[in-house]
Amino acid sequence: MTDNIFDRLAELLASSGPVNWELATELGASVAGEPGTVPAGAQDYWLGLVDTVQRMLAQHTPLDFPSVPTAVLDRRDWTAATIPEFDYLAEPLAAKLSAGQTAGPLGPIFSIMVGLQIGSMVGSMSHRALASFDAALPPLAGSHHRFIAPNIEEFVSSHGLEIDQARFWVVAHEVVQTRLLAEPLLSARLRSLIATYVDGLELNPDAMSLGGSEAGFDPEQIGQMMQDPSFLTGMFSGPHQDEDLAEIQAFLAVIEGYTGFLLNHLDHNFIPELPRIREAVDRRRAEPSPGETFLQKMLGLELGRPQAGTSFFEEIERRWGSEAPTTVWEGENGLPTSAELADPVAWAARTLLS
Repeated sequence: MTDNIFDRLAELLASSGPVNWELATELGASVAGEPGTVPAGAQDYWLGLVDTVQRMLAQHTPLDFPSVPTAVLDRRDWTAATIPEFDYLAEPLAAKLSAGQTAGPLGPIFSIMVGLQIGSMVGSMSHRALASFDAALPPLAGSHHRFIAPNIEEFVSSHGLEIDQARFWVVAHEVVQTRLLAEPLLSARLRSLIATYVDGLELNPDAMSLGGSEAGFDPEQIGQMMQDPSFLTGMFSGPHQDEDLAEIQAFLAVIEGYTGFLLNHLDHNFIPELPRIREAVDRRRAEPSPGETFLQKMLGLELGRPQAGTSFFEEIERRWGSEAPTTVWEGENGLPTSAELADPVAWAARTLLS
């Protein structure tokens, strides 16, 4: 963020819309850090790898994998491209902040607050995510594959992994998640889950005081928010809805679990290091990422990385045949609930046997 951000307060207050996306992008770039370098030839390499992965996975799923834009980016460029794809979180936050408030000078303040939150969150994610699938919450990218080159290379080298196999694992997860979340029913389901969770949060009156009243605000406090977004992490208080959170966790586990399920069907002679890669990923995820920590502090949204998804798909295939996993994607009712994720028989009784 530029050094003269406080001097730009009047300009920011004049911006329209429920979310100040300009400020989100500016802060996100600052949190992501200085522009990095992407190795020469990386784009062609990753395009070829995406094509290989898609052709191999297509042998084990009825899902089609259309060609979509693929980008290999540094942290800053990934952040800038990804920020708008969290509108499904930003818009419910803006609605929550403005609910019950009197129209007037506080409107632009809410827009700034949400922009600060989203920009800081995505910039924090960029320091650890390998690609869009690996963010604390998935961006709804539509149809894009975006890989963060420096993070992937650091992950591979720090765990001593064979580089091509580890990259294959990364691409497989990005390809499958992008394909699934491009389905309107699934993207709508994620939007609904997040909106329900945010709607159930309670505003912390002290955090919302802004040092003033409805008729005004303390510019110095707004300046502090812009310089230090962690200032806002206490603006929501409980109760945090365990049931709503469990359904978000289940949704993400199903999306990620299907990728693991498909990888298990590949010839293990092609990716013999798969167990080592998974072990390295588990060790890495044992410590919350900056993005996960930010979400937990901001919204009480403890996502973790549940492992039940792959086991669920393996069990329903074992019990009800190779076509059973496809049923999950045949409409919103096919998705397992949090309880059904741990009880495939209950899921089958509702979807396959009814």
